[in-house]
Amino acid sequence: MNFLEKVRRNHGIEHATVHVMSESDPNLSVIGRADGDGFAIIGDVNPEMLASAAQEALRRMQRGQGDLAVHPRCGTMLVTMGAMTALAAFLALGRRPKLSRLPDAILATTLAAFLAQPAGLALQKHITTSPDAQNARFVGVARKHFAGIDFWHVDIAWDGA
Repeated sequence: MNFLEKVRRNHGIEHATVHVMSESDPNLSVIGRADGDGFAIIGDVNPEMLASAAQEALRRMQRGQGDLAVHPRCGTMLVTMGAMTALAAFLALGRRPKLSRLPDAILATTLAAFLAQPAGLALQKHITTSPDAQNARFVGVARKHFAGIDFWHVDIAWDGA
């Protein structure tokens, strides 16, 4: 399995883990970032809870709950909205922005923001994440420190990869 495919799969497991943690803490506020070895979670989380949630997320995904790989608060959603609204504003304002075109820009960016949600979910589902966790194995959770930030890293191994 190549590096990008590992990241896509780990990104899906990251989202599934956040879904599971959110079931017991609906106000959960974390930032996640997938990599080739698993994923990082930045936020105030209990490492035992994180380990348990990651294992439960893997079990659920391996039993067919691939929808857990997509999360509505993913960075893909923000990037999609930013790109779509910027493009809409650019097109509405043209090469020479005038104040009289502002209502057009507001309408265009509002429409783009509305369309960005389903577009971002589709991008996650088909490009930035993968629900395939069949050969994944939970290894552990380790505390890490990088660039002045403490975080937890969930290590995932891929059998046969």
